[in-house]
Amino acid sequence: SFSCDDMAVFHPSISAPAALLLLLVAMSAAGLAESLSVVGRVRLKLGFGKALRERAVSRYFEGVSLKDRQQIASCFPETASIRDVCGLSQEEKSATRDQLADRCMEFVTAHPDCVVHFHYPPTALRGRGNRWVFAHWYETGTWSGKSLGIVPQNTALRVEGQTRFLVNDDLKIEKIVVTRTFSDWEKMI
Repeated sequence: SFSCDDMAVFHPSISAPAALLLLLVAMSAAGLAESLSVVGRVRLKLGFGKALRERAVSRYFEGVSLKDRQQIASCFPETASIRDVCGLSQEEKSATRDQLADRCMEFVTAHPDCVVHFHYPPTALRGRGNRWVFAHWYETGTWSGKSLGIVPQNTALRVEGQTRFLVNDDLKIEKIVVTRTFSDWEKMI
């Protein structure tokens, strides 16, 4: 079992945040913390946890490839903002998690065999405390599904983009800034 006397093993040169993190890891290993999520939250608050933020963005892309609306929606807080640099309106817009998930589902309904690939997978940007994750992605498939009343043309899906995701300390994507190309289906909307 773990006791406060075990704190004596920490060297005086260890900073307070590092000592706290070591304490939480020890507590977790001893079964005194509810789960590793406690450790993860402390790491995020201390500016660490880049892999956790990358995983949050990877879950979003997995949801798109799996056509899993619930998984896509779970990646966002109640409301998030999106800025499509290549869209007609380049202004940042607010949307609910349901609106974001529904829009993704409209896209994958039009492109039912859509798969997301990466030139560069979700990568947390450098700098302690930085909450941005970058991904350079491309999607392949076929426009073979009817979505938003638009009849499919059975053309190849060839789109790509670079997206920055601002991931909060609850590991939810709160902001998206995307630069991308458009599918034939999107050009018809």
